[in-house]
Amino acid sequence: MSTTANPNTKDGAAPDDLSHQIEALRADLAKLAATITDDMAGGIEKAGHQIGQTGRDAHASATNKVLEHPLASVGIAAAVGLLLGMMMRKG
Repeated sequence: MSTTANPNTKDGAAPDDLSHQIEALRADLAKLAATITDDMAGGIEKAGHQIGQTGRDAHASATNKVLEHPLASVGIAAAVGLLLGMMMRKG
């Protein structure tokens, strides 16, 4: 019975083969990191645009409500100011 070295075991692997595999693994990891970074940047950018649009929509809606009901807006502002003043005095 003869024993032959298996190239996949630690004892039978050539140093050049291992270094090539390590370099290939490093290249694959670099590609993966770049892909993840690009995906995250795109997602963050999209979320930023959505947040900005939501803020602009809320601002437009509030402005329209104030223009439609100016007396109610002044009354609400006065009531909120009164409540905040009372809370600050007690605190």
